[in-house]
Amino acid sequence: MSEFALAKVNNVRISGISASIPSHAVDNAAFGGVLYGEEIEGVIKTTGVRERRVSPEGKVTSLDLCIKAAEYLRNTGNIDFNAVGGIVCVTQTPDCLLPNNSTHAQYRLGLPASVAAFDVNLACSGYLYGLWLAALSAGSLNKPVLLLDGDTHSHFASPQDRATAILFGDAGTATIIEPCDGAPEWTFAFETDGSQRDALIIPEGGYRNRINERSAEYKIYSDGGIRRGIDMKMDGMGVFNFVVRSVPKCLEYLMDKVSLTPDDYDVLALHQANLFMVRQVAKKMKFPMEKVPTTIQKYGNSSSATIPVTLASELHERISSKRLKVLASGFGAGLSLASVSMEMGPCHCPGVVEYEC
Repeated sequence: MSEFALAKVNNVRISGISASIPSHAVDNAAFGGVLYGEEIEGVIKTTGVRERRVSPEGKVTSLDLCIKAAEYLRNTGNIDFNAVGGIVCVTQTPDCLLPNNSTHAQYRLGLPASVAAFDVNLACSGYLYGLWLAALSAGSLNKPVLLLDGDTHSHFASPQDRATAILFGDAGTATIIEPCDGAPEWTFAFETDGSQRDALIIPEGGYRNRINERSAEYKIYSDGGIRRGIDMKMDGMGVFNFVVRSVPKCLEYLMDKVSLTPDDYDVLALHQANLFMVRQVAKKMKFPMEKVPTTIQKYGNSSSATIPVTLASELHERISSKRLKVLASGFGAGLSLASVSMEMGPCHCPGVVEYEC
């Protein structure tokens, strides 16, 4: 039995994709100098994160960024949001624990009350899970579905934790998936290893470990990190081992199922965890870096939003004008892995818009 779950979706296409980033940029050389000292340039070179986009905490949320991306899509293209039949919102940083982001998005975007709306709580693999669910929903509803994907994980990375301090940025994205008879088939593959959930975790703030009077206090942990209970704890080597072991195997499995090789693809779109990890996967897959767009150096790791941010930022002209064969993979917290072989374009892709902070 295969270690990967396989799913296929037919008769849907992406008709629009855009992204929004905060206008505030953090220079990691200056920001990380105190924590990393003379090592900071080496850390930046390895991670690739020269600069990050960070939103002001409590003022600009992941939902705000997603709404901005959706409005940018609507205002720059011939897209009728009144025809939308569903909203899928992928985020781990919602405005509230209750109610969800997607229902508020319906109101803020002025969409019909007849839409179906739900949230998905996933990190780095979330965009591809969102694509799968939005595609299934679009086929079932026989209407376009708006996929919103965004996170503000910079607010949960301790500035005193060497494992996470300079990695995370914030972003929001919007993608329209619509029914389209005869569109090329999308093929997905998934893997889940919940035994390693502690490799990337925010230990407090949920219902297992509720927020208490000590949750916002900084403590020194055995790994040397100084964090709050509501900050991310990351076992970088544990995540890295999962990625280099599982991601190439998953992509090879997927390519075998669709009878394609690296030469057949125009793009390998990988989650922007860090530059070293992206290059390792590309090398193992025998994809030239010319086919592997990156944005980690200017936007940071925005969790599940990195794939649509990278597509909108680096490929918007090509997506707008031609059909591209894309192999994509998102991987991380869970530990969770999702990959897809698909075609996209030509479609409306205005690129990336800044949210003034």
